[in-house]
Amino acid sequence: MINTSSSLPTKKYSDNFSNTVSLVWDNEKFKLDAGVRYQMLKFGATEVVVPNLTIPTEIKENRIGAVGNLQIKLFDKVQVNSFLEFSNGSEFGTYLKTTNNLKFEPVKDYFVNAKVNFQSVYPSFNYLINTSNYTNFNYYLQDAKNQTITEIGGSINLKWFKTELFANYFRIDNYTYFDAMAMPRQTDSSVNISQIGGDATFSYGNFHLNTRLQFQNVLTNKDILPMPDFIGRANIFYQSKAFKNAAEIQAGIKVYYFSKFGSREYFPILNEYILPNANSFSIGGQPMIDLYFNMKVKKMFFFIEGQQIGTVLSHNKAYAFPSYPVYDFRLNIGIVWYLFN
Repeated sequence: MINTSSSLPTKKYSDNFSNTVSLVWDNEKFKLDAGVRYQMLKFGATEVVVPNLTIPTEIKENRIGAVGNLQIKLFDKVQVNSFLEFSNGSEFGTYLKTTNNLKFEPVKDYFVNAKVNFQSVYPSFNYLINTSNYTNFNYYLQDAKNQTITEIGGSINLKWFKTELFANYFRIDNYTYFDAMAMPRQTDSSVNISQIGGDATFSYGNFHLNTRLQFQNVLTNKDILPMPDFIGRANIFYQSKAFKNAAEIQAGIKVYYFSKFGSREYFPILNEYILPNANSFSIGGQPMIDLYFNMKVKKMFFFIEGQQIGTVLSHNKAYAFPSYPVYDFRLNIGIVWYLFN
């Protein structure tokens, strides 16, 4: 049973002001853009009276920090891109984000990409405070810790079949989430995730098959971050010139699939996803199929698409998340006409 404490509407608000002053050093091989940043953050909620819980109506602070971008190109074979942002404040603590990407071409038309990314940030506002007419969903996450995300990964791009093979590893410390009672929580131990997969396009004459496969696994704390073990997508299509090369047509079929798993649930009161409860059910294991036809004539583009065609023959059994089914069959028809180049 959900208890209500008031008939008055409740709301949250946030305000963010930012100003950056930077200097740029730019040439063909080296570019550096660095500066200082000032931010004013304000976050608040409607005042409510809840037994044994005091919720602040407003939290605000001034923050000062630094931001920088670095780009390096060497021998037309190596490219480095790095980004760093740091700031600090009295209420939301230290913010640190850095992304680092390395791309090089050891052999012509074969590319290797590597990345190391890191982010340490206070939980987003929706995890910190909520005031609601529903007494059970008023909360204040006190003494929250920075959620830190470390990402290490890379990919290899091969000329054969326009192939990309990738692998990623994520470590999340102090992972912030909503439990089955829609209350914010943080983990005491890390969440570790691995991903491997690939993307390729196979062609035979005017027929093409583009497919993407991704395998993933939550290595620790799997119960608080449910996700499918496999995600797949395939696009089989025919593409050719037509009408004495005056037009180009494309027709095909798209198939989407993810393996069955116990998904989180959408909770409209918070507009967030929460962990499944005892009444929840698994989703996935149902392919979704679309048919489409596209035609381009000079500046005009015509398309017709039938989405979820499987529901024409049988009941819709596909869910976006528990209790929210994917839309039934839908027919989209349209024309795009570019009047100017």
